[in-house]
Amino acid sequence: MATEILVNDGGAPARIIPFVAAAAISAGEALKVDTAGKVALATHGTAPIVGIALTDAASGALCNVVTGRGVVVRIMCKDENAGVPMMVDTSGTAGCLDADGGGNTDIAVAITLENNGGDDELTKCLLL
Repeated sequence: MATEILVNDGGAPARIIPFVAAAAISAGEALKVDTAGKVALATHGTAPIVGIALTDAASGALCNVVTGRGVVVRIMCKDENAGVPMMVDTSGTAGCLDADGGGNTDIAVAITLENNGGDDELTKCLLL
């Protein structure tokens, strides 16, 4: 069985919305909407994100996206501890989140809820 991406919506207004994928997407990656109205991997400077991929999707296929504030999901993250504000990775790993090292918490899109064991690992986070 695959790892669950949606952990708990906590009664928050979470939505699962189907979008067409602009390229191949893996469950747990952070997404943005491109200029064609399709979802693509979020890149540095993307804030806010549209949501987190709930399912894998091939280019041109439907990708189910979890969106909403206060939703607990598993997101691809760099190696971090719990309680860290996260933004779209500044090192160039599209679709992955990393710590906000510069005090720019206004562009944080999630906060980690657990320690993770390594880079590019699914980590339980709260969407902001």
